[in-house]
Amino acid sequence: MEGYHSSVLLDEVIDALGVKDTWYLDCTLGDAGHSIEIIKRGGRIIGIDVDPQALERVRKRFEQEGIGKDKYRLVQGNFRDLKNLISSQADTVDLKIAGAIFDLGVSSLQLESSERGFSFMKEGPLDMRMDPTLGVRALDLITIGGRKELYELFRNLGEEKYSKRLADALVRAREIGKIQTTKDLADLAERIIGRSGKIHPATKVFQALRIAVNDELEALKEGLEKTKDLIRKDSCIVVISFHSLEDRIVKVTFREWEDKRIGEVLTKKPIVPSQDEVEENPRSRSAKMRIFRVFGE
Repeated sequence: MEGYHSSVLLDEVIDALGVKDTWYLDCTLGDAGHSIEIIKRGGRIIGIDVDPQALERVRKRFEQEGIGKDKYRLVQGNFRDLKNLISSQADTVDLKIAGAIFDLGVSSLQLESSERGFSFMKEGPLDMRMDPTLGVRALDLITIGGRKELYELFRNLGEEKYSKRLADALVRAREIGKIQTTKDLADLAERIIGRSGKIHPATKVFQALRIAVNDELEALKEGLEKTKDLIRKDSCIVVISFHSLEDRIVKVTFREWEDKRIGEVLTKKPIVPSQDEVEENPRSRSAKMRIFRVFGE
């Protein structure tokens, strides 16, 4: 439907899950594109999202699509707390799920809401909290962090080549109160890094701050482990990542599980979008999909 985020690798996800008339877990519900397709194929969904705005938007979308409430459960929370979130649905849902999807991309709703502070394309507060109840914002990190802390944040979480220059410039700028909004930070990154190609120079800076604010990498590790223990035997976990740090965690985790004979990696190389999909949805260009199948007994 118009105005909703286009789900990446939609057909590939559905094929990997082998959808049947049972419950599936969408750990990153977003605009629910994957979930709607699973429901259309006869499945049912437990949809989890840390962002309460996303859940409200999906409720309206399901109503518009004519999807009955018996086909889904929507749960607000972080997938790192998956066991508690799922146990809250135990009265109506089998605790063993027939497959799970993680789509780790930032949703269009978040990017297009200037007040959320996720995008350097729109001026707004430096927030970046996916869960608005979290205590620390991006502005807090760049206000409190010293040069060394900022350098390590941009280097480790953004893989930014100019991390030291950025940290130095940021400390100088904040001393005179020049970094308050997303535009302030994006302009500083552009001055320090310069324009080169299609990728905005602030991209990795914003990535690093968003990851840090939401503790995304540790949450991913915890969420994968808990999903593995929740899904039925002979079921698949499908993960779509959008940058190398996430992909590395998924790759290493799946390999470790395979070494322990928990299951098998079905994607020795990640699945990537076709050229046609990238042209239709440019945000899909960096997507990588990996699949792990948990062994049956």
